[in-house]
Amino acid sequence: MTGRILEYPVYIGTESSQFVAQRVLQFSIDCHSDGRVKTIPVRQKSERVGGTNFGFVRFQVPSLNRFSGKAVYIDADQVVLEDIRNLFDLVPEQFSIGLVTNPEGTFNGNNIPAGNQTSVMVLNCSDLADWKVPKLFSNVVPNREELQSGQIHYRDFMALKWFDQSRIFSIPPTWNHFNIVRDDTNLVHFSHVRSQPWMNPSHELSDWWNEWLVRAVKEGYVSRSRLRFEIWRGHVNRQFHVR
Repeated sequence: MTGRILEYPVYIGTESSQFVAQRVLQFSIDCHSDGRVKTIPVRQKSERVGGTNFGFVRFQVPSLNRFSGKAVYIDADQVVLEDIRNLFDLVPEQFSIGLVTNPEGTFNGNNIPAGNQTSVMVLNCSDLADWKVPKLFSNVVPNREELQSGQIHYRDFMALKWFDQSRIFSIPPTWNHFNIVRDDTNLVHFSHVRSQPWMNPSHELSDWWNEWLVRAVKEGYVSRSRLRFEIWRGHVNRQFHVR
């Protein structure tokens, strides 16, 4: 893409259980931008094969963006700590995708191994015109299943092992920090569902995340009544009731 970007589309993979986290994420994005960032929550309609209920959403972004321009995909369980528009400019035009390949942080207490982290991606949508759904997902099978000809396991599909690696640009790991916040963190990702700070108050960043929640409620991104409802549904720990 060349020239000045008039609007920065950011697609958020989400589901009903992540509503509060999603709204806190949207608040964090808006805190650092001038209004030209458009956040678009998207829920998965394709049948779940593994992982979260929104795993396939990231691969729908090029079609949702009409196979034109650049777009960013992020999971709902994140908080952005600087202007996300800077992410769009990190990926040179000759690459189709930008993502973290040398991640920093932990998942369920273990260090994240090297590999393509598709939970944050910059997508050059015009280069990905062959990402047509639902055909794109038709040969993806659960990890436990024995592969038949032409099939691929979910974990390998999600890691883009089927994609030409020379078309992938490695962005700084600070744009997808897993369960850590440092001075250089641009985006923090609470990737392990059972230990997410809004569900598990013992998470070392639960107080930090709660500060973001309080601000989001104060600014109207999450109503107190909706927060109480999500707590009642078991999607947020009772400790995070905002008075």
